[in-house]
This record gives sequence, structure tokens and C-alpha cells, in this order.
Amino acid sequence: MAPVLALVLFMTACTSYTKVSSEGVKAFRQDIKQNFPLIQKTEIRYSTPRVEVTYKLKEELNEAEVQLLFTKTQAFMTSPSFQSEVVDGQYRIKYPSWGDPELAITLTVRGEDAAVYRFICMPENVETDKDEPVYTHWYVYAEDDAEGKPYPDQKTEIKK
Repeated sequence: MAPVLALVLFMTACTSYTKVSSEGVKAFRQDIKQNFPLIQKTEIRYSTPRVEVTYKLKEELNEAEVQLLFTKTQAFMTSPSFQSEVVDGQYRIKYPSWGDPELAITLTVRGEDAAVYRFICMPENVETDKDEPVYTHWYVYAEDDAEGKPYPDQKTEIKK
């Protein structure tokens, strides 16, 4: 797993992203800004192989805030409107041969390059009526943690 994380981090550092802006994205950003005053900046962006929401924090959030932020962001990213507008309407058009993107949520603290938390969900190809990917199994990678853990996992707390 460590080589995979190293490759992901290497690819992220060398990747240029396309930023997403729309009415739905603006409304989501505004909601996050109102509910999480420690978030300095929110970006929704994509590049191969992922669609990502990044948060730059003024200072670290406590565990309850991280869980609430994750829940709100996960619901937004897996919503039919986000999937239609961003994944289908932008990512797949720009990268038609890359298939279904992974979804990622990244939290960094202002002035630091390394992510404090990174949540990643790989698409699952499950038979559905719409034949679309399903995003259900998320993993959290905490700072200095090369091996991700399932998230949310009621038996495990986030360890930094």
C-alpha cells in the first residue's frame, strides 16, 4: 500500500488541475464557509484520475469537525447533481478514455504542503439501473500515515 500512496502523492504533485465553478459549487462553498469558519479556501477541481474537493484550513479541525466536514462533502460529491454536472458534464468530456474517476477530499493547514487528511474513494462498478459507478468505500490517509484506513469506521478513530 505504501508504494501506491507514494505514487498518488507523486502524481498529485506533478498534476495540473482544472477548477470547477458553477452555481451548485458556489452554493456548496458558501454553505461550507458559513459552517466551518476555520476553512480559509475551498476548491473543487479535477485531473486524471480524480475529482477532488480541497480545503485549506487556518488551523486544524477537531475530530468531530472533520467527521462533519467529510459527511457534508461526501454527500455533495456523490449527489446526482454533482455527478451529472462535474463528473459527467466536465471530467468525462475532458478525459473520455480515463473511465470513472476516484473521488478525493483533502484537508491541508495554511502554510503546510502536506495534507493533514486525505479521503479517497475508488469507483465500484456495480450493476445498477443507470450503469453508473457507486462510491461507497472511503479510506482516510492521515499525515505520516502511508496506509489508509476505511472511513468512517466506528471501531477506529482518526489517528494523526
